[in-house]
Amino acid sequence: MKKVIVNIIFIISALQLSGQVNTDSIFNSAILNAQSGKYEKALNEASAVLEIFPDRYDVMVFSANVNAWKGDYTKALTYIKKAYVLNKNNTELYDSWLNILLWSKNYQELIKTAELAEQNKYPNEYNLVLKKAIAYKSLAKYNEGVNLIENHNIYLDSIKLKAVYNEMQMRNRNRAISFYYSIDFIDQNGVKPQHLAYIDYAFKIGRHTLIPRLNFANRFDKNDFQIEADYYHLFKNGHYLYTNYGLGINKELFPEQKAGLEYYVPFLKSYESSLGGRYFYSKNSETFMLTGHISKYYHNFWFSFRPFYVFNETKNALTTVFNTRYYSLNPINYWGVELTYGNSPDERYLVAESPDIYTLTNYRIKIEKNTAIFKYGEIKLSASYAYEEYINNEFRNRLRLEILLKRKF
Repeated sequence: MKKVIVNIIFIISALQLSGQVNTDSIFNSAILNAQSGKYEKALNEASAVLEIFPDRYDVMVFSANVNAWKGDYTKALTYIKKAYVLNKNNTELYDSWLNILLWSKNYQELIKTAELAEQNKYPNEYNLVLKKAIAYKSLAKYNEGVNLIENHNIYLDSIKLKAVYNEMQMRNRNRAISFYYSIDFIDQNGVKPQHLAYIDYAFKIGRHTLIPRLNFANRFDKNDFQIEADYYHLFKNGHYLYTNYGLGINKELFPEQKAGLEYYVPFLKSYESSLGGRYFYSKNSETFMLTGHISKYYHNFWFSFRPFYVFNETKNALTTVFNTRYYSLNPINYWGVELTYGNSPDERYLVAESPDIYTLTNYRIKIEKNTAIFKYGEIKLSASYAYEEYINNEFRNRLRLEILLKRKF
């Protein structure tokens, strides 16, 4: 009888071992398929393993990662939470969990999960500090983020963490004052250098930012002022709303009224898009513009494309603007290049009381350099060249030099 029992145990053990070897082979194949970008095949093989051994938390973490690479963060988190029930102290579990929450921009949960990982003795303290710091920065909780890093200042030799720290230090300033000046040289007889300047004051209250501004223009022997304000509201999900309103004083150079409205949505890991409009009214003439943009960060580069479709009483027109920037470790320091076809209402080079200017042709290139100065200041120098249509079928050259000084406090 004992011999029979021993044989049965031996047979069962052999079958289990055979099943383990078989599922390990399937799992290895799933890993290779995932590495080759064959995500669906990898997930099917991982599911086959879990049907045989439903307690394989390592396969669950793998499935979570593959789903996250596909962009299905909801399913990825479902697998992660199942793995957490099976093994709360697994390092790879928290590595994946934190990454998934970061990629899905679920910053509130990211902070909670980092604290949970710490409670369960997750060994990589640097990763917890970096992930929480990024979350605080994205939620505009700059003070909490700065304090977190300063309490773990042994990690400030990290290039990534130092960059996040520098950015939050700058953004933690709730007030800023800016001075701007530009001069234009036009190769047209009798046209003197043209001047534009403004001063604005930005201040934050919670998720609200208001920037009142006073603009001054001296062009074609005329002077004019404009009162203007920008307003931003940051939502908890990372979306934000932009509004603008401006009122011309003398109505000689600036439009009588201008307004803007746009809603911005970050998505995926490094993209942002928006949709909105602009409005101009002057001399009983109205112009509407539909606009939006899409932008992406790639390593140290930022790329942006923005079209404007102009609805005017005389004719419609399309303007396009392409921007790219290269950032250093301190994101305040960057080089930028802008290419424009048509006339962009968001750029300071254009001051015109007649909205018809937005239907004219313009080819423009701009190069700019933004640099941090002292602790909370920055300076931006720009130069641009334009071959512009100033009346129908008549073109001229324009050279512009700009300087912007900003001090945060």
